[in-house]
Amino acid sequence: MKLSTLLLASAAALAGFHASANVRMPSLFSNNMILQRDAKANVWGWADNGEEVTVTFKGQTRKATAKDGRWMVTLDPMQADAKGENLTIKGRNQLTIRNVVVGDIWICSGQSNMEWRLNNTNNAQQEKQKANIPAIRLFNGNLYRASMKPQDDFAGRSWQVCSPGTAGNFSAVGYFFGRDLNKALNVPIGLISVNWGGTRIEPWTSTYGFSTQPKLRSIYNTLLANVPGTPQSDAAYKKAIADMEKWVADAKTSVANKEALPDLPRFPNGLRFDNHQQPVVLFNTMIHPLLNFAFKGAIWYQGCSNVGDGALYKDKMKALVASWRKEFNKPDMPFYFVQLASYNYGNPFRLPVIWEAQQGFADEDPNAAMAVINDIGNFRDIHPRNKQDVGARLALLALKYTYGKKDLVADSPFFESLKIENGKAVVTFRNAKTLKTKDGKAAKYFEIAGADNRYYPATAVLSGNKATLSSDKVAKPYMVRYAWNHDVTTNLVNENNLPAGAFRASIPVPVRDALDRLVPEAKGMKVAYAISAKKIWDNGAPLYKQNNSKELAGKKIKTIGYFMHLIGNDGKERYVYATVDPFSQDITKLGLPTAANKAFFQQIVKNLTVKSNDPAVTSGKFEDGNVEIWSGNYGQQNAAKVPGASDSVYDFGDVKSSDRDEYGSFQLHNYKQKQTVFAMNNFRSGTPDVGIGTNKKGHPDYTFTGASKNYTVADLLILVDVE
Repeated sequence: MKLSTLLLASAAALAGFHASANVRMPSLFSNNMILQRDAKANVWGWADNGEEVTVTFKGQTRKATAKDGRWMVTLDPMQADAKGENLTIKGRNQLTIRNVVVGDIWICSGQSNMEWRLNNTNNAQQEKQKANIPAIRLFNGNLYRASMKPQDDFAGRSWQVCSPGTAGNFSAVGYFFGRDLNKALNVPIGLISVNWGGTRIEPWTSTYGFSTQPKLRSIYNTLLANVPGTPQSDAAYKKAIADMEKWVADAKTSVANKEALPDLPRFPNGLRFDNHQQPVVLFNTMIHPLLNFAFKGAIWYQGCSNVGDGALYKDKMKALVASWRKEFNKPDMPFYFVQLASYNYGNPFRLPVIWEAQQGFADEDPNAAMAVINDIGNFRDIHPRNKQDVGARLALLALKYTYGKKDLVADSPFFESLKIENGKAVVTFRNAKTLKTKDGKAAKYFEIAGADNRYYPATAVLSGNKATLSSDKVAKPYMVRYAWNHDVTTNLVNENNLPAGAFRASIPVPVRDALDRLVPEAKGMKVAYAISAKKIWDNGAPLYKQNNSKELAGKKIKTIGYFMHLIGNDGKERYVYATVDPFSQDITKLGLPTAANKAFFQQIVKNLTVKSNDPAVTSGKFEDGNVEIWSGNYGQQNAAKVPGASDSVYDFGDVKSSDRDEYGSFQLHNYKQKQTVFAMNNFRSGTPDVGIGTNKKGHPDYTFTGASKNYTVADLLILVDVE
């Protein structure tokens, strides 16, 4: 029998017989699927080159001829229709996709809180019993695999009709979102779940997205190694091939010598797959297969794995959404996302900074909005079981902004403005006609601070959309914050019981008082940055008393100035004022150096002038001086060869040893006089180093002194004279 089969196959080959492949479809096209209404809908698949494929649905017939093994037709826009009909695809074979409806499709993506199944929510059994909603269609695309190469299919997956038997294993947030949309719109709703618990935002972002954000450009440059045709890819491919050819030659030699094979070469960075957390790899497997599929918008719940990014998470959200809009060719794609829930992340202020980044992204993107959930978290469980309110709040945003139901109160109250009246802070909220507490108790988690930056709990009096805050410990408030802690369950809501979002705000602290009093000739200098050396760093970023860099950006800098003002625990006042010619025109690099802004200056500065009331400082005009400004650690070696500097102590000739946010140095020196003009180091410490003039006890530049503990006031103003 085997011989007969072989002979038949051989005869067919000799006769020129061609065994053609069947027309195939991606798994998005399965029974019980949904097509997007009011939009051109693509239908596509694979077939032999030159094979004609005919697609028929709801009275429309479209034909295409396969090229390079692929074909695609486009159906004209259709109205919503909950009546299931057959979609037929005919080539050499015929496929029939049954029970196809037309409605709105939403992508539901993120990490575990979006992935979280209905089975594991509050009142799960009751919710599943109510899930008999045939107009909702569910597609689970959670593949749990990653790739450096874009994929075209969710192999083995299919659409399901929403029912008590299918909803339990689907995304709870997605289900509740879709249920509310279906109820409000009375149209079929399709939900595509593409999630992976514990994942960062970077793997969900395409290469293009990283190119849109300057702070992420280094990621983009690395990824270009895997974009065919770029110089980076040409170089990486050549290196990979050369390394492999060398390995093959070495392997042959090893075999001939009866030796073990050498280790395989490691692919160049950018081509190399290490794990599922690296950029692009989940976009390739779970977003790329959707690119031809018409849909309405996306919902997103992610960020726990990026909580350490702080303010940078805003840039990463921008990159993600830019990439999806570009790759889907949907520039106005609606994007509604969930604020992270309250949870113990260690440092109590890490989470509020992410909240601030999330809100900042929502405020800047006209087609994005955030569902606030700081009232329903669980401090001890990163997966709060109340997913009903999460889905409902996302649905409210979609109904208002995507579906035009403008009368809905869909947004949470959020900070709009701050003013000080009679020793009290008056905060006005947007997105609220009436503020109230949902439990009838006093509003929680308001704090105010004076010029010393020390926060105290505040009593809040609510009136309309305003909260008037006061504390008997703060006579003159300058700063306000709300829900600024990871352990909160808020109770402040608007008229639709939507919770107020966390924020921090301040009015300008009067930082020029001592400068104007002691150095009247500095009147024309503008404050670019004001820093208290008592507390320089806060939750991964500089803590400025004032940051006016945006207002000064782009202006030509003529002179850079510094004013350090110290008041000791004994009440004695010391100051130094110094100016130099500009050594940078980038205002962002003149503030505190960070790993992010890459500010690094170990150099001579020209035309140093110094004025001080400290007898240890030589006042006057000097040809030059030098600065040592960087974010990381440093050593004693005089690598820059600054004249007169020592290799055995920390002084005016030290060498930077890292680019990370570590110890940090901000120093100005009159090196020809062998004097420290001022120094401020150890930014992240609770007791930073600070000093005027050369330190006489220990290292000359105050390294390791923790001297800020000796002062009640320790301020540094960074000044500029601009055209």
